[in-house]
Amino acid sequence: MRTFQRIARLIRPAIGLPVLAALALAGLVVLALGCGGEGERGAAAPSPALVPPVADLPVPAGFKFNEQDSLDRLASGLRFIRHLYEGSAKVRQVAEFYRRQMPTAGWTLVEESFSSGRQRFQFEKGRESCHISIWDDWGTKLLIQVFPAGGKPLEPEAGSGI
Repeated sequence: MRTFQRIARLIRPAIGLPVLAALALAGLVVLALGCGGEGERGAAAPSPALVPPVADLPVPAGFKFNEQDSLDRLASGLRFIRHLYEGSAKVRQVAEFYRRQMPTAGWTLVEESFSSGRQRFQFEKGRESCHISIWDDWGTKLLIQVFPAGGKPLEPEAGSGI
């Protein structure tokens, strides 16, 4: 009991209250960030879906195919694909997924950019070009477009949902 009284005398109320508040705040920060301390930056990229709709176009697991806003055509041996997917992974995680997965599917990264809240990639494979756009619009949207090399993607308009 005497030890506690000695410690109590050392910690004056004017000093003790701010110290206790700082310790409580530090505990809340640790709980909010988790013990890893890596935050969003260290978040792992999603794994690929087991069976993507197009064999050489990987899709993150958990992303749903939007049939209504998607199309694919095959004409004279050339593919024209415009697939829209929706999911909950962060834009950074999906971008990292495509940096890793597209080369394993035979695609070569040609260009990468980030502007107006959209992460964009351009890949090439043989005579085809693949443009990927990733953005957050009440959930993460993912637009994959494949067409003959030299063509241009149709960029979705802001607020259109695609």
